[in-house]
Amino acid sequence: MCNEKGEGHRMKHVYVKKTAYGGLAAVLATGALLAGCGNSGDSAKGDSKGEAKRGSISSSIYDRGNVPAEEGTVDNNRWTKWLNGQGPVDVKFVPIPRAESKQKFNVLFASDSAPDLVFDYDAGLMNDLYAQKQLLPLDDLIKNDSTEYKKLADQYPILKEMGTKPDGKIYQFGRLLGMKTNDLLFIRKDWLKKLNLEVPKTTEELYKVAKAFREQDPDGNGLKDTYAINLSYTADSVINSMFQNTGLYSKDGKLQKTWEQAKEATAFKKQLFTEGLVDKDFLTDKNGEKAKQDWITGKLGMYAQSSGADQVATFAIYQSLKKNVPDAEVIPIELPKGPYGQFNPNSKFPVQMTAAINAKTKDPKAAMKYVDFLVSKPTMNALKNGLEGQHYQTDKDGCAQPIDKEKNKKEMAMTNDIAMLSSMALMGKCEKYEIKLNPEVPQEKEFLNIIETADKIYLNPNLPFSTEYDATVLPSLPADLVVINKNTDTINDLWKKAIVSGDKYTPEQALAEAKSLWEKSGGKQIDDFYNKWYQENKDKPLRNNDFMKLKFE
Repeated sequence: MCNEKGEGHRMKHVYVKKTAYGGLAAVLATGALLAGCGNSGDSAKGDSKGEAKRGSISSSIYDRGNVPAEEGTVDNNRWTKWLNGQGPVDVKFVPIPRAESKQKFNVLFASDSAPDLVFDYDAGLMNDLYAQKQLLPLDDLIKNDSTEYKKLADQYPILKEMGTKPDGKIYQFGRLLGMKTNDLLFIRKDWLKKLNLEVPKTTEELYKVAKAFREQDPDGNGLKDTYAINLSYTADSVINSMFQNTGLYSKDGKLQKTWEQAKEATAFKKQLFTEGLVDKDFLTDKNGEKAKQDWITGKLGMYAQSSGADQVATFAIYQSLKKNVPDAEVIPIELPKGPYGQFNPNSKFPVQMTAAINAKTKDPKAAMKYVDFLVSKPTMNALKNGLEGQHYQTDKDGCAQPIDKEKNKKEMAMTNDIAMLSSMALMGKCEKYEIKLNPEVPQEKEFLNIIETADKIYLNPNLPFSTEYDATVLPSLPADLVVINKNTDTINDLWKKAIVSGDKYTPEQALAEAKSLWEKSGGKQIDDFYNKWYQENKDKPLRNNDFMKLKFE
């Protein structure tokens, strides 16, 4: 897929003309490695043409509320200062509430106050911004003004392909990850053993386990103070995956909306809610913090979360639980089989497009310099491991080993969201999270087993993914259809209403009202748009299961 000009086949052109598909199909069909064609270089500063005027930009950054008070704020801490001190431009950081990022960006763009550099994992949001002409085409900027990202994209043209929109131009920057776990479902194995229960294999069995976790005092304190599972924040995605409630799926030769799946998933959540098996206030737990506290204090039997198993944050949650409940035994479990089958949950897409430049930025070259700085190996290493001598030391194998893990946990709480352009797949075996864990330490050995099990059961090649086509692969809606789609946003509120309203409002009523709203708003035009794309591309290896074959070196 690589050549000296780094042109590669543009995957996204399949949305406008079928003949442009070519190379990527061959790669996915054979499972070939996407190897680099040259040296990526280690310069963190990029431009070597002499001292240039220092630019100034603004950049979004997720606010998860996870920055320790002594470290400052998400937009003013040791790492934002480091980026400004070591980087090629001055950066003002704009906090974006993680749980409400789409709403926040829509408000910022509507008021012409959006940051120059936009970071977000939501492919749907990026597609909407493209359709609204809010994003800057990047082709000339990458070609003429980039150093590090240009090298990366030339060596791995899939970055260009995945960043290209229907007009044939590049609008997004991305990173290479390889297929990684994201959505997870943990269960208290010690509770199962105490109550003589098996790991649930179906959603019916999951309900029975949930009922026992709530009613049979699994923590043995004589009180009815335990809950079965969380429903708030990203847990919703995990439960939806059990029912294939993921927006679109193929059936009878067509790409269709998951209407019936949504009804079934809602009915399941409603049963849990109505019978008091879950926190009654889950709708107010916008960022999932209440559910996390319930889990780490030993009051939750199953914990659905997103972020991936091999993450510092996931291990930190595990450590907190073990500190509070030393005898807790935790295992990840396969998603139970639902009425539509059994599925892998949502994963991290192997090529993740995470950044774009605001079309109204005053200094796009400065934004490009900052992107080059972020994707350079020294910067990626610093954001992953910290600073040598302060956060890590290099061992005999050349791998960074943390000096004080507890100190790092506090001082590097925010770096993951700064590193949204770090291509972890290219950082070598030293940077696999498992390498950082010491199997001689019992807790770390336990977590190594959790990572291994999660990889096996959530990236199972013998199971389909609940999301058949990643949003990164689906075509961008044209502007008129984006408006229609926005007018149907309240459909999600109907499902929530059905969960909490008892007999007054049922999943069947929500389904009928949702379909009616969809049709009256012009949703059929969106259905037709996606189905046309599907008919043209259904025989190409573009499904999530196909992308499991992608590997980078």
